[in-house]
Amino acid sequence: MANPTWGEVLASTLAHRRKAIADAISKNNILLYELRRRGRIRTIGGGYTILTPIMVGDENANFQWYTGRDALNVAGQEVLTDAEVPWKQYAVAVSMSGLEMLQNSGSEQIINQMRARMQHAEKTIQNQLHKSAHGDGTGSGGKEMGGMQLMISSAAGSTYGGINSGTYTWWDNQRVATGSAPDKDTAYEDMLALYMKLQRGTDKPNLIYSDNTWYTAYATGIQQQQRFMDKKLAAAGFDNLMFHTTPVVFDGGMGGYAPAAMRFLNLGTIEMIMHKNRNNVVLGGPKRPLTEDSETSILAGMGNFICNNRMLNGVLSQ
Repeated sequence: MANPTWGEVLASTLAHRRKAIADAISKNNILLYELRRRGRIRTIGGGYTILTPIMVGDENANFQWYTGRDALNVAGQEVLTDAEVPWKQYAVAVSMSGLEMLQNSGSEQIINQMRARMQHAEKTIQNQLHKSAHGDGTGSGGKEMGGMQLMISSAAGSTYGGINSGTYTWWDNQRVATGSAPDKDTAYEDMLALYMKLQRGTDKPNLIYSDNTWYTAYATGIQQQQRFMDKKLAAAGFDNLMFHTTPVVFDGGMGGYAPAAMRFLNLGTIEMIMHKNRNNVVLGGPKRPLTEDSETSILAGMGNFICNNRMLNGVLSQ
């Protein structure tokens, strides 16, 4: 007979580790780590889609200079609209067969088996959200979250959040295309060209992430200079170099998914939204299939990434 305590241990352990799982996911990925550190990961109660209000255009057309009794402009102005992204769902099953439950029927064996399976499930979620954070939302037949390649596109005129940036140019992100492979002799100049496009008063990029090739070009190009790093990111385990006041982090190492480019992010414009009832929760269980000797619990999440001002973000690519 299968161990009667396995299912209870499985369900209670998964439920207890919800917050620990979320923390582990964010600490393993520079994008999610910085979003969490800056309070840019939040939960909401629902909705058919995820909406974020955005300002239309650069200015209110009613602004005017006037003298005395000049007539004032009071025409109605559409200054707000919504960017809209779909909910995306993920799940990972933690399962044990009847044979394995019988072979590990002691309390210590159960705990060891649970630890191994939990670590594997957490690592899977980490890797998949890491990949999705960099992606364009087309993975798994369009079921993945839409990440940085979608909202900060290397192609002009892309549609994001239901708004076509070819028609509404104020909704397009910035970009610089070098036309050649990353070069240590020109990397700083290329980065500066994009950085200046993105600075508007105190609004400026606060994270630059890169694949290995672009990072190498920048790092070797400043090899002879005094180099600085962001202490907070370094303490969290992320190697980085400063570009002016912005840390540059490479995220294309072993298991990295950063595409061939540098993306300059204003994290005040980017959020990760999770549904409050699907933020790494256990979907009931454990469940025993009718035709299989096993018990399974499912850990699931639902959310997406969203940006409310693409213009303050940019991409440097070949």
